[in-house]
Amino acid sequence: MKGLWLAVGILLTGLMLSGCARSVPPVSALAAEMALSEHPLGFYTERLARQLFAQLDDSPLWLTRPKIAVSSFVPASALHLHDANSEQRDFANQLSESMLAHSRQFGYAVYEYRLSNEVMLAGDFEQALTRQLQDINAKGTANTLLTGTYTLQQDAVIVNARLIHIPSKQVLAAVTDYIPANVLWSTQQVNKRGAMFYRQSPAGDTK
Repeated sequence: MKGLWLAVGILLTGLMLSGCARSVPPVSALAAEMALSEHPLGFYTERLARQLFAQLDDSPLWLTRPKIAVSSFVPASALHLHDANSEQRDFANQLSESMLAHSRQFGYAVYEYRLSNEVMLAGDFEQALTRQLQDINAKGTANTLLTGTYTLQQDAVIVNARLIHIPSKQVLAAVTDYIPANVLWSTQQVNKRGAMFYRQSPAGDTK
């Protein structure tokens, strides 16, 4: 009987140890989770677009296939870029440009509302896009707006994208995703301290 109880005790101890071992993630998995991303911005914008357009299958307005215009993404707290620095402006504009490209790649009709009424000829270049309202054709055919907001964090940027049916202002699709900080700024400007990432400006200031 004593031998039986000894065998049961050893078995229970083994099960408890194996359970504890399974509950602790491998060191390699933790390291991979905290590693800086090796993907470019296009990887994350494509993932964002894929999640966004997947929701259109469930939209009641699906029969009126969206004709999309894309606007710049803006900070969630301000809803404008007036106070944004040059890095944030570049990110916001590149984000919208990438989403425009993905919209077309996914087979949707995309309209460029910045197109000038005429191609403007300069001494050494031609310009077709403009932000001057008086030079833009006011008549638009897009019925859906792809826009969104972003929130800066220490280790990533949280991006919220949505498709809005312009006539009814109904949100057809919405998604939230994140972009790691080093995707937006060079790895020389992003340093890891413990579990957090810190961005260093070209002047050496830590943000």
